[in-house]
Amino acid sequence: MVSSDEEIQDDVEAKISKEKSLGLTNIKTSVINGIVTIEGSIISFWQKAKIVTITRTVKGVKGIVNKLKINPKSEIVRDLMSKELSNERLRHIVDAHLSKIECFFGLIGVSSAIIFIVLAALVTPGYNPLEDTVSSLGNGIAKTLFSIAFVSSGSLTIPFILYLEKTLIGINEFVRRIATAVAIVSSVSVALVGILPDPDYPDMFMLFHGTVTLSGFLGSIATICLYTFLMMKSNEYKLYHIIIGYATGLELLLLAITLFNPLVEWILTVNIMVWIFITSIRLILS
Repeated sequence: MVSSDEEIQDDVEAKISKEKSLGLTNIKTSVINGIVTIEGSIISFWQKAKIVTITRTVKGVKGIVNKLKINPKSEIVRDLMSKELSNERLRHIVDAHLSKIECFFGLIGVSSAIIFIVLAALVTPGYNPLEDTVSSLGNGIAKTLFSIAFVSSGSLTIPFILYLEKTLIGINEFVRRIATAVAIVSSVSVALVGILPDPDYPDMFMLFHGTVTLSGFLGSIATICLYTFLMMKSNEYKLYHIIIGYATGLELLLLAITLFNPLVEWILTVNIMVWIFITSIRLILS
C-alpha cells in the first residue's frame, strides 16, 4: 500500500520529534507527491545530517528538499537566557561555531597562493604571463615562493572543503561524495606541486611534477563544477557565484583548444582562486 502525503508527513514529524538529542522546536515539513520539504532553523551540521537521515528512513519518501538554515547565534542567546543548556546541546553549539574556523583555512590558503605567485612572477627576470606558464615559476630564482604558494594553498584547502561539503548535505549525496573525494585528491596534488625539483633526478621529478600538476589542475576544476552544481540546487548562492564556478569548465575547454596557451592557463588559475575566495567569504558570513 502506497503511503499518502499526509501519512508521510506525519511519520517524518513523528520520527524527528522522537529524536530527543535534536531538541528541535521550529522544524516544519510538507510533502507533495512523496517529496519532503524540510524548513526551519538549526544550530549545527550534525543536526542537519541527522534530520535528513531520519527523513530518508520513512516509507514512501521519494526525495528531500532541504531548506534547513544553520543559525547558531539566536539559539545560543535563547539557551543561555533559559539556563537549560544540556551537554548535548552545548556540544552542538560549540561545534557550530568552532567549525567556522575551517572557512578561514580556504581564505588564508588562497590568499597566500595569490600573494606568493604574484611575488614569484615579479621577481623572475623576463617573466611574461602571455608567454610563460604558471609552472615555469618553479624553475627560476623564485622557486621557493612558488613552492610556498602551492604547498600552503593545497594543504589549507582540505579543511575548507570538508566544511563546504557539510553545508550541502541532503541535495544530491552521490554528487557530494564524489565532489569531496575529488577535492581531497586534487588538494593533496596541488600541495605536491610545490615540491622543489631534485637536480639529481630531473627526469623522475618532471614525471612526478607533471602527474601531480595534471591531477591538481583537472581535479580542482572538477571539484568546482560539481560543487557549483550542488550550490545551484541549494538555491542559497547568487547567480554570479554559479557563473564563476561553471566558467572554470569552459576555460578548461578553451585551454585545450588553444593547446595550453599560457594566458588562458593564467586566467583559469585565477578563476579557481577567485571561486575559493568568494566561497570562503560566503561561508564565513553565512
